[in-house]
Amino acid sequence: MKDSFETPIALALLVCDSIITDAHTGKKTLVNLFNTVGATKYPHVIPQFYIFASMTNGNGEQDFKIRLQSTNGDTVCELPGKIPFNTPLDAPELIFFIQNLVIKSPGTYDLQIVVNDIPIASRLLTFKQIQPPQPRPQQS
Repeated sequence: MKDSFETPIALALLVCDSIITDAHTGKKTLVNLFNTVGATKYPHVIPQFYIFASMTNGNGEQDFKIRLQSTNGDTVCELPGKIPFNTPLDAPELIFFIQNLVIKSPGTYDLQIVVNDIPIASRLLTFKQIQPPQPRPQQS
């Protein structure tokens, strides 16, 4: 339930292969950031990746979701949750570990942070069809 409505402001929406959190400081290192994926065939299964999101200017507990949509509006993935803001100055960081996400066809997909049904951030992810590597000719 929302305490009072403040629309949070997105600070980050990033996709990467791995996230390392320092045990002493809590600081995060995002490894291998990307916005394009190449695959030789579709449907394509992405074995694993991370989504990192951060926002500020919230007040109280806010409903949110991370959503991935195709250009025709089909939802590929939706991760709902609640995020507490003690003050509007808070900047909580959210980490999502995604496994075995199926992308049906190449194209551009829209990754969004949606808070209280209002999109506050968006980034495009491109999934490309690539040719399989060709074997090198053997030299005689």
